[in-house]
Amino acid sequence: MVKAMKFTKAVMSSTVCLGTLAMAACVLLLAGQPEAQVRNAVGKVMPADAAPPDRQIFRFLNDEPTNLDIGVAIYEVGGIVFLFERLTMLDHNNRVIPGAASEWTANEDQSKWTFKMRPGARWSDGRPVTAHDFEYSYKRMLDPASGSGYAFFYYTIKGARAFNTGQNADPSSVGVYAMDDMTLVIETEGPCPYLPMMAAFFTSIPVPRWQVERFGPRWASDENVVSNSSYKVDRWRIGERLTLSLDRFYNGPVKGYFSEIHSIFKNRGNTGLLSYENDELDLVQIDVRELSRIEADPVLSAQLHKYMDFNAIYLFFRTREGVFSDHRVRRAISHAIDRDALCNIVLRGTALPAYTMMPPGFPGYSGDRLKDIQRYDPDLARQLLAEAGYPGGRGFPSMDIWLRNEPHRVLAAEAISGMLSNTLGLTVGVRNMENRVYSEAMAQYRIDLSMIPFQYDFPDPHNLLGMVWHSQPVGAGRHDWMNEEFDRLVEEAARETDEARRFEMYNEAERILVEDVGGVFLYHDYFLQLRKPWLAGWQKDSTGQEPFFIDNSTITDLYIRR
Repeated sequence: MVKAMKFTKAVMSSTVCLGTLAMAACVLLLAGQPEAQVRNAVGKVMPADAAPPDRQIFRFLNDEPTNLDIGVAIYEVGGIVFLFERLTMLDHNNRVIPGAASEWTANEDQSKWTFKMRPGARWSDGRPVTAHDFEYSYKRMLDPASGSGYAFFYYTIKGARAFNTGQNADPSSVGVYAMDDMTLVIETEGPCPYLPMMAAFFTSIPVPRWQVERFGPRWASDENVVSNSSYKVDRWRIGERLTLSLDRFYNGPVKGYFSEIHSIFKNRGNTGLLSYENDELDLVQIDVRELSRIEADPVLSAQLHKYMDFNAIYLFFRTREGVFSDHRVRRAISHAIDRDALCNIVLRGTALPAYTMMPPGFPGYSGDRLKDIQRYDPDLARQLLAEAGYPGGRGFPSMDIWLRNEPHRVLAAEAISGMLSNTLGLTVGVRNMENRVYSEAMAQYRIDLSMIPFQYDFPDPHNLLGMVWHSQPVGAGRHDWMNEEFDRLVEEAARETDEARRFEMYNEAERILVEDVGGVFLYHDYFLQLRKPWLAGWQKDSTGQEPFFIDNSTITDLYIRR
């Protein structure tokens, strides 16, 4: 079009020859025609304003993976969760969409699900993706020898708990099996209306059996990893970056625009802000510690975006022994925390006060009617602590709020510590623990007091209530809190196929959780990001936000605008 405009000026000159006039007319005619479609390496038609494919490179800051075997090592993958396409996926509105399976059906009581594989799907080495790959992968993930940290997530599958806990060593007892190359069946212990959502979770991936059997744990620890999504590993420079490129074998519905994705590894103390300002990154996650400088900068403040994800940050206790076994102590702490001040002053509006586990907008949310139960009420807090035998905090042991290697949450934890001191007279410190030490202590129920986040795995109350708060034996859960009525309700709700009835039971279960103070619910986090103006393709969700998750179904909407 620029060339056409220049030619128009030439035509207006009295010295232009007839041949030039004719040529100009042709150019003007061509300029009025639609531009030829440009397709990238996987055949996806690029938007009209997209930069050429060789400039479609997305750069973001991330933790360096130690292993990309998401199914059994999700805490080691450094956020690289888009290399593997699951049976189903979630779009930016949390709707289940096809992935490796093109369709699925259930029997009448939703205890048997049949998935039909997408024809022509291939691994990045060209081999076909089959139902047998998923059968092998699910059973491998549940095998106790794999050490999967998320095996409990699949206990609703028939035989999964017994196999994973060693009560039954026969993998054929697990209700996942391939009928043929194109048909996978998953049977559950009872009705399971949320199974397609579980199938979309990051750990529900297939793995290439031939690579696993050849290389063992190393199959996904270098640039030779074989994957099955729109992107594959191209180059892995230890300590520097991981480069992913479009996989020409991918024929699925979630194709990317970016020709390459560069995961730039974090160095010690590097938040990425300086690299972002130097145009070395296209997107960077920030937190409240950097907000003042960003808001004072007219360029950076214009590139600041925030959105609310489904999460809850809460305090939990060791409830089966010690001071927190007294319900009055837990209630006292719940009433001693000023959540409005915490969110609006300490966290500067980057969070919403929480009074329940389920956040606003989450399916089944009814938290507005429960807000009064853990309200800020310092007089009631002091009264309850005195009734428990610790008037003014006298005789109460000093302790720390444990964090799981989250320096950006220290500010909030210190504010809570100050509130507990000012209102109740307690001496509470803050201890930011290394991941491994924290996780081991949490699994063994050895943490007296901790502040921890939980971000949803799939959009159903079973995830935030049943999976997180149902009582578990030592080594299989997050917290030792136990309530028989709560357990009964979430167990029945998980098997209920009538959605309205399910949600009623989950609402009642959450009321019990809040009243018994299994946890003190503090706030729901906003995600804060800086995004370059040339990063385009953002999709608004049903709430009007523009979320960004590093996942197949979200990252593939984005492109570089020219």
